[in-house]
Amino acid sequence: MNISFTKHEKSFIAGIGIILAVRTLGFSLITPVFSIYSTEIPGSTATLAGIAVGIFSITQTILQVPFGRLSDAWGRKETTILGFFIFLVGTLLGGLAENIYILIVSRFIAGAGAVSAVTMAWLTEGIDPGKRNSALSYVGIAIGTAVILGFTFSPLIAGRFGIPFIFYISAMLIFFLILYILCGLQNHRPQSPQPAKPELSAFRELLCNRDLMRLNFIGFIGHFCITSIFFIMPILIKREMDISEMWKIYVPVAVVGTSAMYYFSRKADSKGTVRIACIALLLALTGVMIPVFNAGIIWYLASFVLFYSGFCILSPVLPAAVSRHPDNYLKGSILGLFNSSQFIGSGAGGIFSGCMLGVGHQYLFGTLAALLLLCWFCIIGFKDFDNSGDGNFDVMRHIWP
Repeated sequence: MNISFTKHEKSFIAGIGIILAVRTLGFSLITPVFSIYSTEIPGSTATLAGIAVGIFSITQTILQVPFGRLSDAWGRKETTILGFFIFLVGTLLGGLAENIYILIVSRFIAGAGAVSAVTMAWLTEGIDPGKRNSALSYVGIAIGTAVILGFTFSPLIAGRFGIPFIFYISAMLIFFLILYILCGLQNHRPQSPQPAKPELSAFRELLCNRDLMRLNFIGFIGHFCITSIFFIMPILIKREMDISEMWKIYVPVAVVGTSAMYYFSRKADSKGTVRIACIALLLALTGVMIPVFNAGIIWYLASFVLFYSGFCILSPVLPAAVSRHPDNYLKGSILGLFNSSQFIGSGAGGIFSGCMLGVGHQYLFGTLAALLLLCWFCIIGFKDFDNSGDGNFDVMRHIWP
C-alpha cells in the first residue's frame, strides 16, 4: 500500500524528525558508555551505578503525564522547549560530576525534561491516523541515523577525550535544538472539542482501557529490557575489547536495527500492529536467550543485533497504536501515560541490572527472556480499540506478514 503525504505533512514530519534525531543523538552518545562511566566513577557501587542509570527514567516517569497535560493546555512547542532546557542543565552537570552522587543528581535533573510524549503528540496530531506508522518510519530514519552516528562516535570520543566530554557535546546539541524549535517550527494546539465527561472521569477510563493496558505493559517491559541490555552489554563487551574499539559492535547493531525499524514499521500500516509486534518480540526474545548459553564477542554481537532489531521495530509501532485511541482531547495525556510506563520500565531495568551485576549475567538475560515471552502472549489480545480487525482472532493463523 503506497501512502503519500502533502507538502505540509512532509515539512512537518521533517521538522519533528530533526527534533527527535538531535535529541536521540545526544542520548546515543551517552548511552553506549554510561554504564562504564557509572561503575568506574569515584564512590560507585553496582547498586549506585544501577540507580544512576535508572534515576533518569524515574524522573521521566513522574513528569511524563504532567508535561503531557501541560502541553494539552499550553502548547506543544512551549512545553518542548521547557523540557529540553531542563535536560540541558542536567546533562552539563553530568559532565562536571566528580562522584557517583553528583552523577545521580545530574541524571535526576536531566530526566525532569520529560517531553517525549509531548513531541510524539505533536507529530501524531499533524498526521492522519492511517499514515502515522509510515510517518513514524520516516522519522525513524532520522532517529536511526542519529543512533548510528552516536554509537559510532561515542566510544571514539570517550577513548580520546574521556566520557565527561560526551556530556558537553550532548548539551551543546540540545542548546542548538532549542534555538531551532524557537525559530523553525510552528506551535500546534489540540483542536478537539471539550469532552462530554468530566476530565478526571475520562482520564480514569484511560487507566482501565484494556488495549492501553496491553500497550503500556509491553512498553514497560520493552524499556526494562533495553535499559538492562545497555547496562550489561557494554560491561561484557569491554572485557573483550578496548572502549575505543567498541564502535565495531555498536555500528552493525545500529544499522541492522534501523533497517528493521524502517521496513517493519511501514508494514504495520497494512499488516497490523499485532503481527509486526509479534515478529519484533520473537527477535528480541531470541537475542536475550543467546547469552544465557553462550559467551564471547561473536555471541554478544549476535545477541545485541537480534534484540536491538526487535526493540527498534516496536519503537514506532507501539506509539502509533497508542495514538489511534479515539479520545483526541486527551492525546497528550494518553501518550504521556504510555511514555510513563516506558520510563518506569527503564528506571526499574537500570536498578535491577545494577543489583544483578554481581549475581551473574546469565540470570539477568534469563529474566528478560521470560518477560518478553509474557509480552508476546499479551500482544495477541490487542484489538486496536475496536477500530479495525487488528485483533486476536486471526493473528494466530497469520503471524507473518
